[in-house]
Amino acid sequence: MTAPNHALTGALIGLTIGNPWLALPLAVLSHFICDVVPHYDPPEPDGPIRFRSAGFIRDFLIIGAGLCFVIVLCLALTRPQHWLMAAICSFLATGPDLLWIPRFVHALRGGKERPLNWFLRFHLFIQWKTGPKLLWVELAWFVVFGGLVAVRL
Repeated sequence: MTAPNHALTGALIGLTIGNPWLALPLAVLSHFICDVVPHYDPPEPDGPIRFRSAGFIRDFLIIGAGLCFVIVLCLALTRPQHWLMAAICSFLATGPDLLWIPRFVHALRGGKERPLNWFLRFHLFIQWKTGPKLLWVELAWFVVFGGLVAVRL
């Protein structure tokens, strides 16, 4: 699942559940639940070639991070009930993907692909169905969850 969809899912959890003891762990868990859902993945090959591709950088880093920022900005500007919890949950729901950053930086510096640790292997394993033809799933998720968040604003 792309970062904006993780962020919207986390925001909805935070807006709906005001209790941090429940909302925060659910936001992290939601990341893995969302990744089990078949979802978009760019057509670039895996490994360092993928991380160095312009499409990956544009789609996942620039557009994805920008949309996540807009989601949190909307929460901060409208300040609905539990908006801060929603912003934190939005970050936590997206957070597990940040553990890929060391591999991304290593690849950008021209390093060879390193073995995956147990967490990254698990993270790849649960994403059993991905591909460029599943962009429609991402768009539908964005519309539905974006609408649900907008209703709470």
